Amino acid sequence: MAASNSNDIVTLDAFKHLLGIVVQKIQADETFRPDTILALSTGGFPVAAALAKRLAIYSCDVIGIPVRKDKDDYYLDDRLVSLGSCAGRHVLVVDEASNRGLLTRKAVDAVTEHGGLAKSCVLIAWEGGLQPDFVAETCKGKPPKFYWEPID
Repeated sequence: MAASNSNDIVTLDAFKHLLGIVVQKIQADETFRPDTILALSTGGFPVAAALAKRLAIYSCDVIGIPVRKDKDDYYLDDRLVSLGSCAGRHVLVVDEASNRGLLTRKAVDAVTEHGGLAKSCVLIAWEGGLQPDFVAETCKGKPPKFYWEPID
């Protein structure tokens, strides 16, 4: 286990380990070969870059989409970047961690609405939330912070 609770920090070595697990799961899925990565800001960006290298996805096929938060929820923020046609694309929606799983589900739905086939991937997911298609491990409480995040 990379991080046992929300007070832990996922180190670079733990990040590499978690990444290796999801790469194996993605490669083992014979029904889905991603050709595009959609990274959810901001934690999804480092994960997307590392996955693209390991899955041989060109950087021009890695897209970042902003996320905004209000007091109640997270939303895909299309004020700056919006999805165009995803027709014929196999899109891997990526974030570093997931609490409830709602944001990754919204992104998968958005890709589907734009004509693509999408699956979700996070490194750590709360066991009580919606589970992504690919996850390295689950946690019992709030997911831990990653080494690139500021410590409160």
